[in-house]
Formats: sequence, structure tokens, C-alpha cells
Amino acid sequence: MDMSYKRAWDLVDELNRVCRQPVVERQTGGKNGGGAALTPFGEALVARYRRIEHTAASAVKKELAALRSEIEKPRKGAAR
Repeated sequence: MDMSYKRAWDLVDELNRVCRQPVVERQTGGKNGGGAALTPFGEALVARYRRIEHTAASAVKKELAALRSEIEKPRKGAAR
């Protein structure tokens, strides 16, 4: 993810602080080491975010294709 361990945990802590319920639960170390897991609320939050992403991508698909077409058009009078 190209971020430091501390930055990742700071973001997790911020999510847990701003939401009404914990998004991520820390798991203490042991034989297999510690870690973290999404709570059921966190799983629902991620699922909702993915639906928003999908809806947004679908909504702009036609416009992005038109923009791509305009960007890729050769300039008038340009040598090929």
C-alpha cells in the first residue's frame, strides 16, 4: 500500500474514532503474531464503499470514453 505501518494504524484508529462502531479490531500477538480484522460493521462499510465505487464508475463510463476519444484524436495538420 506504499505507506508506513504507523500511518496505516493511524488511519485505522481514525476510522474507528469517527464511526459509531469499530471498523477494525486489533488482535493481540501470540504464536502467529498479532494483526487486525474487520468487524461486521467494517465489512458492511467496505461493501457499501465498493457499491458506491461501482455506481460512480458506471455513471461516468460514457463520459470517460468520450474524453478518451477526444484526447486520442490526432491534431489537425499533424504529421503521422
